[in-house]
Amino acid sequence: MFDTITLDPAIRCPECGALETSHQTKEFECLMSYYRIGSVVPSPCHSGIIRDRFWCSACHDAGREAEHLLYLVIWHSVLAAVELDADEAERKLRETDRLDLIGWLADSQRESRHWQGKFRKLMSSLNAWQRHLHDKANPEPDGARSRFWSRFSSLPDEILNAPDPLDAIIKFHSKESPEDEL
Repeated sequence: MFDTITLDPAIRCPECGALETSHQTKEFECLMSYYRIGSVVPSPCHSGIIRDRFWCSACHDAGREAEHLLYLVIWHSVLAAVELDADEAERKLRETDRLDLIGWLADSQRESRHWQGKFRKLMSSLNAWQRHLHDKANPEPDGARSRFWSRFSSLPDEILNAPDPLDAIIKFHSKESPEDEL
């Protein structure tokens, strides 16, 4: 199994010039995890450069040599850079500073808040669905409880009337809305 590093910016293959937007590596825990620049990585290297192999899919498809050297720059257990040139990797390691770390930490915290918010919204919809099913199975004579809860948390009719409401809830929460964007 591989871990995947999202390359932003993409890396240009030195052989064919194709852009690769991700890199698979076995240099971390091999748990099919995803990393990007600024991610804390589980590596035996606390600070330094790990030499890895870069695989170009365009070269492979064209029948050319598809493997090249790639350098993973690790700074205080944080993935600081991914470079094709050893000298550039050395320079990035020397020039990475605490301000970079603070920026990566801010990005990580923003992303964490984003996903926590999405999780809370999904759980709210699932709880509303559960209450809807309970109220449907156990109607109260005057419906007071149902009216009370529906004021605070109700699902749209397109979800309640869908053939598979759970699938509709998941699809509804899978969409990115402008306030969900990082």
